[in-house]
Amino acid sequence: MPDRIEREIEDILRKIDDLPKTGQKPKRGRARTGPVSNAQGWLGGRLARISLGQVMFWALVAVIATFFFRALPFASWIMIGALIVLATAFILSLRGGSSGGRTPQKRWRGEVLDLSGPGLADRIKSWFKSRR
Repeated sequence: MPDRIEREIEDILRKIDDLPKTGQKPKRGRARTGPVSNAQGWLGGRLARISLGQVMFWALVAVIATFFFRALPFASWIMIGALIVLATAFILSLRGGSSGGRTPQKRWRGEVLDLSGPGLADRIKSWFKSRR
């Protein structure tokens, strides 16, 4: 047991040299500058923080608002668009978001961890074995 812990500590200490120094940013290839790339970065950062719950909420608000203000021009088109967005966000939230319903594997040091407990069938088998 201590031998395994010592190996892990040595492995961690070897990898410390590969970490970036404080204040240094990792290199990402060609640097982009200019107002267009700054606007894209800002917009991308803002859009990345929007959750499906927020999308559903604002689509529902748009549906209700256009229901009460039907006399406005293009209100019916806004309502149809909001209903489509609401339905799409709802379906995506049922599927688990943009990951397609897949949960990422939990890993430690490159190996997959199995943190689930025994299933119902395993518990029943162990119960019968303990009764014998």
